[in-house]
Amino acid sequence: AVTQTGTTGGTYSSTAGLSLNSGTGTVTLGTSTLGTYTVTYTVAAANGCALYTTTAPIVIAAGPSASIAYPGSPYCSTGGTATVNQTGSAGGAYTSTAGLSLNSATGAVNLGTSTPGSYTVTYTIPAASGCALFSTTAPITITAGPSATINYAGSPYCTSSGAAAVSQTGTTGGTYSSTAGLTVNSATGAVTPGTSTPGTYTVTYTIAAANGCALYTTTASITITAAPAATISYAGSPYCTNGGTASVTRTGTA
Repeated sequence: AVTQTGTTGGTYSSTAGLSLNSGTGTVTLGTSTLGTYTVTYTVAAANGCALYTTTAPIVIAAGPSASIAYPGSPYCSTGGTATVNQTGSAGGAYTSTAGLSLNSATGAVNLGTSTPGSYTVTYTIPAASGCALFSTTAPITITAGPSATINYAGSPYCTSSGAAAVSQTGTTGGTYSSTAGLTVNSATGAVTPGTSTPGTYTVTYTIAAANGCALYTTTASITITAAPAATISYAGSPYCTNGGTASVTRTGTA
């Protein structure tokens, strides 16, 4: 609304683009074109007095508007930096809660130094040029990158021994695999030496890509040795005490 003092009864006018009520001087901001205008208040000539005018400037500025998004969410903690997609009014600042390593000027998130979890990032443009403070938000989720170790501490194992259990630390839920000849349980990593072909193998533990994190693998070596087996016989038995030496016939493990 206009603040007017002095003689009443005048009319208001301006140039095209300004939605101005000629009787009250009220400006409808939402339907006005952005820009700087001069409003003229005119009191018509009357009672021997000449026409009278006075003016005042008015500026219509665009209200801030913006949107932000982290389209790659969820992100893996091993993924480096997550950049924000920001459209609309520039010059705002980014904030969030503790745990998120957030650049307040650019909105970029350092994933490696952030605590895994779900956050809300707020983009704020301060009040200015008659416009109120503006803010908009976007969610972002960071998941912990997988990490694990596996080990067959009892290696080498004999084919006559029972199951060989794996020692696994770190991220669970992966699968175990190896080359042909090794009987390995894909879910538990346990190896059955009795049905495995003797040899040295590499067992791979794989965690599938998920939640923004790439496929992860780690390995361990295991050796299976053949159990000893042999037969002996004295084919010439019975022997006579004067027969010299009786030789054994042996087959199998030396």
